[in-house]
Amino acid sequence: MFEEIEVEAYVYPTEDIEKVKKAMLNLVSPLEFDAFDKGEYILLVGKTKDKRALQRLYELFRGQQILDTARAMLEDGYFGEEIIIKVHKQVAYVGKVNFNEESPLGPITIIIKTRDPQRLMKWLAPRTKDGVPIE
Repeated sequence: MFEEIEVEAYVYPTEDIEKVKKAMLNLVSPLEFDAFDKGEYILLVGKTKDKRALQRLYELFRGQQILDTARAMLEDGYFGEEIIIKVHKQVAYVGKVNFNEESPLGPITIIIKTRDPQRLMKWLAPRTKDGVPIE
């Protein structure tokens, strides 16, 4: 359904890099991490091609009953063969999804590379009627 997922976040000096990794893994797992020192912050990048990597997001969207919001965010972030969504870093740390990316510490950016974005969106966040998936 996808070729690769890349998850990125800035890690500022006031943050613990392990906590940011945990927040990222709470959304997409497993990830292989690289860290790039940019001076004022570290750019933490996690990548995966594991086909189960989106299972956590799948479960969170349903558990939090946010399929319609998730679908809208996926559609807004759809660019060719990439879907880009941004989520609140601190909310992700506690194992939830919040698409309000406004945070002084910056968001977690999830980039999904896929040849079939419509199929991926239909699986990950199907359209609903009265909260029940209809696709």
